[in-house]
Amino acid sequence: MNLNLSNSGGTGNYIRFSPQANAWSNQDGEFALEKFVFDIDNVQTGWMLIAVGVFEFNADDSLGRKGAQPTPEHKRGFKVVFYNKTMGVAEWSANGAGSNMGLEALYKQAVAQRIANPDKLPVVEYKGSRPEKVGKGSTRVPEFSVTGWVARPAALSDDNTGGFDPEVAAPTKPSPSKPAPSKPAPTVDDDEMFS
Repeated sequence: MNLNLSNSGGTGNYIRFSPQANAWSNQDGEFALEKFVFDIDNVQTGWMLIAVGVFEFNADDSLGRKGAQPTPEHKRGFKVVFYNKTMGVAEWSANGAGSNMGLEALYKQAVAQRIANPDKLPVVEYKGSRPEKVGKGSTRVPEFSVTGWVARPAALSDDNTGGFDPEVAAPTKPSPSKPAPSKPAPTVDDDEMFS
């Protein structure tokens, strides 16, 4: 009997961005992040604690609305899901300043384009990272570009079947003739999402 506890369809079910190495990795080591589908409908924000042997995530009641900070060691963070055929369904979670800034920029870009692409998910390309001064230190911010929109891939639905190749996704084409979605994408105040 299989419990189907893993939602991965590929080589791993998590990915990480390391500002120090300026690289993406999963449990198998470093890899090149290829074009992927971003599950914008299931973004979670919250308080996150990452330490040796410890990972704790207290999700916000609603996206970007801070609850009480559990401990001074908890930082604002997120969980998102990316998908492509190579890596399968993979979760990216982080609470570092660079990753937070990178995801927030991607989220804003996708929300702005979603009005012309209702009921679809963005296809995203990783464009590298840029250095950023943060307080007395520095980090690297991953940069992304939305290159198209597609119907939700089967791998991101409950049945986890099928395979989507973002390389063949249609490019983003704003269409003024399309009606606005009946329920607009949520917006989040800048200072509340990842502060």
